[in-house]
Parts: sequence; structure tokens; C-alpha cells
Amino acid sequence: MQLRFINLTDSDTVSATLDANGRPLVMVQVEVTGKAPMVVDLEANGLPAVDEVGQIVEALNTKGVLPFIAEIPWSPPNGGGEYTLVATALDNDKQIAEVTAHVTVTGVATFTPLPPPLSQEQTTRRVSELFQEKYSVTIPAPSLQRFDFPKNPTRSRWIAAAYYKGMRYYVQIFDDAHIEWSNGEYSDTTHRLNKDIYFCRPAGTYRVLVIFVDYGNTGTVREDALVKVPVVVDWLNGLYTSFATSQGFASAPLRIEADAAYVASPPVLGELLTAEQISTLAGKNPSSYDFLMQIDLDVNATYAARYFSDFLIPGGGIALQGCGANKFGVINIWSSVTDSRDLLGGLVMDFNHELSHLFGMMDDWPPQLGATGPEGIPADDWIPYVLFGWTDTDGDGIPEIIDPTPYGTTGPQP
Repeated sequence: MQLRFINLTDSDTVSATLDANGRPLVMVQVEVTGKAPMVVDLEANGLPAVDEVGQIVEALNTKGVLPFIAEIPWSPPNGGGEYTLVATALDNDKQIAEVTAHVTVTGVATFTPLPPPLSQEQTTRRVSELFQEKYSVTIPAPSLQRFDFPKNPTRSRWIAAAYYKGMRYYVQIFDDAHIEWSNGEYSDTTHRLNKDIYFCRPAGTYRVLVIFVDYGNTGTVREDALVKVPVVVDWLNGLYTSFATSQGFASAPLRIEADAAYVASPPVLGELLTAEQISTLAGKNPSSYDFLMQIDLDVNATYAARYFSDFLIPGGGIALQGCGANKFGVINIWSSVTDSRDLLGGLVMDFNHELSHLFGMMDDWPPQLGATGPEGIPADDWIPYVLFGWTDTDGDGIPEIIDPTPYGTTGPQP
């Protein structure tokens, strides 16, 4: 691959305009020749180009066009001034090419840096104020966790949560002072609500049935699939316990138990299993489990291609429903494994990532990168231990998620 900037050159002066949100904006054009890229991105002074909510902006070449013209809207993070731009292209073989240009931005004022972040004490007060102002609920000691992103400071923030009286409150306070909410009702498997409710209370013991559905095109051996489930579940419970002991508790508030079953071929291509099919083809009673996890052994991920082609790819998965109405039938988590060698990694993602969604983890939660999975495989850890209420924030020696008076309130915890 070869890259070149189309509308600017090295040592160039470029004029910025203001977008609808009042942010400075420069449209950067990059041409890629020689080999079709998969994606092109842009950095300025080591920081990625981001949109108005701080998400990284990329130009995707989904159709494999060559030459490829990438247009990347770039907002100079400090307004006017000098920047070193680096455009990078990545192809399907993971090969990288890049081009660099030094530019001076004019036409807009130079911005001051972001203000210093709030302290934990200041954040606790601010979050409690927000909960009171917006929802008329008093929560003196919410769970808090700080995340700093030196490579993308617009995403540096505090995240706060509290599971209280049937509502999981969740707010992000960014260093530029803007706020994002992601609240949701929660219940448990004993008190399911007859409505579209997603979150389950992350406490107690949950039983999971993993059903492998073999499309016959991945070379998977039945026994190889079944034997990996207890390995991953033991690893997962080990993570829960390790965090609990790090907080001085004897055991974790949450425990997972799991069984595995195997269906030799899909009864209906590209569809989720029904309760009757699980009973007759897998020999398991679905009502004996809290969650049902269907893993299609299918190189084509036929179910995702039919219903979720806009954001799911082969080898991906999705958390469908938690402790509410079963609008997707009986399956709570669906995923696909496209290669038998990826069985362990697929299960790790399902139990660590997708299962965490059922308890309230959001996709904007920053994972712990480079963790170690079962059998030493690399595995990112998505479990939001702190925000699940597994710490003692009010000083009474009890994890908040099982505290009868959680987060410094008078209770009770439902």
C-alpha cells in the first residue's frame, strides 16, 4: 500500500471551519493505492481523530475499492496551532502503511487544555447531586471507577453506578464536564418482570445451559466442545473470587454454574432454538436454567447474517435478553464459532463479555486489556467488578449489591 494526503502537503497551512456543534473541523482526504485497505485512520500529535462524543473516526473500505479515497473529519483538539498528522492504513493481512504531514491550523482560536479531573470525593458529591436532581433518589455513596485515556483525553471520565430499588443508575462524568446516562431497570430470575427489561441483579447463583448447534462446516468434534465449558466457567468464577478476596470478602456475590449440550444439526437454518427443540434434541429441560446460551458452530454465522448483519460478523456474539420478557424466545445469549480452534476463545467472550451484559455491563465500559484466560490464552476482561456493587462504598463491611442498606442509603435492597 501507498498513501498520500490529497488536500494538504507537508509544512502546509490549513484553515479550519466550525461544525454544527461549534467544534473546529478540517476534512482530511487520503488516497491509498497499490493494495486495498480495510480501514484508514488519522492521528494528530499522537491523538486519534474523534467525533463530537469522543469516539474514534475511521474510514472503512467495506467493498475493497482501489484506489481508495478516505475522507476523515478531523477536529483539531487544541484549535489553531501546529500539528503532526499521521494517516495509517490497515489491510486484511494486517499489513500497515502510513504517511505523515506537519501542518499549521488557522482560522480558529487556540483552545486551553481540559480542566483537571474531579477528585473521587468531588465526583461522589456530584453523582449524588445528579441522582437527586434527575431521579429524586438519595444515594450518598455510589460505586465509582476512574478511567484515564492519555491517547484520547476526550474520553477520560468517571463512571458511577448504583443498583437500588429496581433501577440500575449509571452515569459517566467526562473531564470536559459533559454527562452521559445509561440507566436501566433490573430484576432477578425469581422476580422476572413482564416487560422488556435487560439487566439481572449481579448477585446469587445463576445456572447456564450452553447448547452447541453444529452446522457441520467447522470441523468441530462434539467432545472437544463440551469439555471446554467447565474449564471456562471455573476460570470465570475464579475471576469473581479473586476480586472478592482482594476486597477482603470470603466469597464473591455472584457465582455461575453451567451444563453443556450438543445438537448435531440445526433444526431450522439461521434460527434460535425453541424450548421444545432444546428438550428433544439436546435432552435438557430449559426451565432448569436461568440463562440459555446458543453457540452455532457455523463458518457463515447464518443467524447473524439474517438478523444482525449491520453489526455482527462471523465469530461474534450478542446478549439478547436478561431478566425480562423473552422477546427473542428462550435464548439469552447467541454467538458463533467459525473455526474449531476458536472454541475456547469464543466461550471466554461469551461468559466474560456477553454474560456481563446481562448484569448491566455497557459496551462503553473499558475492559482490562491483556488479561490471561483459561489455559493461558490472552483474554480481555470486561467484568465491571466495582460497578456491579461488589465493593463496600459505605463502610459497613458488606458488598453493596447484597447490602440491606446499600450505598449509604436506608435500604432496602430488593
